Amino acid sequence: MSWTRSLKFSLRSLGRELVRNIWGRAFVYPALARNERSREHLARYVAQRAAKASVPLDGDPFTLPRLAPDTPLLTKQDLRQHPERLLRPRRFGSLIRATIKTSGTSGTPLSIVQSLGNMVREEGFVYRQMRWIGWRPMQRRAWIRGDIVCADHPPDGRYWCRDWVANMLMMSSYHLSNDTIGAYIAALEAFEPVVIHAYPSSIAALAAWLNARGRRYGGRKLRGVMTSSETMEPAVRAAVEQAFGVRVFDWYGQSERVAAIGSCEHGSYHVITDYSGVALLETDKEGAWELVGTSLNNLAMPLVHYRTGDTVVPGEDPCPCGRVFPTIKTVLGRQEKVITLPDGRLIGRLDRIFQGHDRHLVEGQVSYRGNGRFLLRVVTTEGWSEADTQAMIAKFLLRVPGVEVGVQKVEAIPRGRNGKFEFVVVEEDGELCAPREIHDV
Repeated sequence: MSWTRSLKFSLRSLGRELVRNIWGRAFVYPALARNERSREHLARYVAQRAAKASVPLDGDPFTLPRLAPDTPLLTKQDLRQHPERLLRPRRFGSLIRATIKTSGTSGTPLSIVQSLGNMVREEGFVYRQMRWIGWRPMQRRAWIRGDIVCADHPPDGRYWCRDWVANMLMMSSYHLSNDTIGAYIAALEAFEPVVIHAYPSSIAALAAWLNARGRRYGGRKLRGVMTSSETMEPAVRAAVEQAFGVRVFDWYGQSERVAAIGSCEHGSYHVITDYSGVALLETDKEGAWELVGTSLNNLAMPLVHYRTGDTVVPGEDPCPCGRVFPTIKTVLGRQEKVITLPDGRLIGRLDRIFQGHDRHLVEGQVSYRGNGRFLLRVVTTEGWSEADTQAMIAKFLLRVPGVEVGVQKVEAIPRGRNGKFEFVVVEEDGELCAPREIHDV
């Protein structure tokens, strides 16, 4: 029943409010607000955080320094194989810790230990980004980001529930189709959120439905759409802004918490240099540089010169918004395919099925074989069992019910030129499907 899910999300939000959110807004945000437009405040704040975390800085927080080719670097493989080497002893500021598990954007699971202070500070940074949009605490929000918020076939046709504590409408990103999107739009217009948080692929589906019908979103209180986890192409951004009549604000980050990028009301991308120490590493692609980050907030497991694997094109001109953070033109990569199932459902962002398997799973890939059939390719270590296979299938079917899915163990997953593999591939009997089967967003 929807009220039980609403209760679950509300209790979760209550815990987060009491443990981290209130403190992040009350005690972290004021200093962050001073950093935005003051070079003096920003430089002093970053130096203090680096000293507290005992990590080096590669330059000032107003530019993006280029690393020398011989700079020692930390990789995802290092973090995955020897996390214990990166842990710091418990001390004041890192006594309370939590371990989070992520599959990342490449399907490679990781476990990261975070201090409570890091989680509190994360809320402060997200709150500052929300204020850039125009949101204030307790105003309404909508959420379309991969949570399971309803039954497979809800009898009342409601693909959402309420989080009463956070004042959010929690909407399913797994039930979007031409037959259901109209109900989503109607629910959003009735709820009147100030901000819509969504995967780019999810909000793009809503925008495409509206634009194809010559309609515009009818809510009057919406101030912005906040996207993250995937790259939004310029054409998709334009389509969303046309359909919803507001600016799209993008937030880039990762579970390792070593780099953050946020867009402002002018559409510029700002590297948030009071969040972490960020430097650039040259790549073999002209004009593109890999982000390398150093933790400033996680005193339990600070990562130094950590290769994110994501590339950016640096900016040149300052932003007219007046913020002193360096800018970039674009974040490359992180595009994901959205699969159209035979029943019209649009399925994207499937990384969560690999979370929690980091002990025996090296990496995984989702292959769509056409006609509602999926194959999960996994590279495993000793200890992987049939129970792990069945648990992964069950987790997949929980998010994409009514399809066929199998698991195939492989020795390796082929890489592209950038060293990454495609997390989602679309195939049919070993061949690529026709272009109509997918939408790159």
